[in-house]
Amino acid sequence: MPGETHDFDVVKRLEPDAVGVPGARRFRLIVQNNDETAFLWLEKEQLQALGLAVDQLLTPIKAVWTSEERGETTAAPASARFEGGAEVEVRVGRMGLGYDEESQLFVIVAHDAESDADEPPAFRCRCSRTLLSGLSDAITEVTSAGRARCPLCGTPLDSPVHFCPGSNGHSSHE
Repeated sequence: MPGETHDFDVVKRLEPDAVGVPGARRFRLIVQNNDETAFLWLEKEQLQALGLAVDQLLTPIKAVWTSEERGETTAAPASARFEGGAEVEVRVGRMGLGYDEESQLFVIVAHDAESDADEPPAFRCRCSRTLLSGLSDAITEVTSAGRARCPLCGTPLDSPVHFCPGSNGHSSHE
């Protein structure tokens, strides 16, 4: 519903996921607090950009981390495939990532793809640094698990013969 913000407060699960077969996958971020689950539906490029933003935000402070946070919740292992539904689903148009100094937690906001630029975010949550730090690696794992790509041009290799602009001609990948 436009204009409504779903505030999940502090979350215990923040996990990227791909649904479908390579070449026709849909990507989502699974977010859970103690009571609810949300699916934030993203394009593959949006998910990759989120991973990059997480890296850029955390890299300067990783060197000063001295210990694990107390009461820390970590990401679910990759083998723990999510099988449930969600109470909240948002098709993401744009996202924001920041840090709340008061709570010492990271903030993620997501704006609905159909919302105006001046509308509040459709989704908001906060998470620990440990939960967020595992997100970038998990995003890389999920987004790279699709179809094989040409090492020169990056185009998905759907057949044994591939026209590659990077090699100025045909190239066979068998």
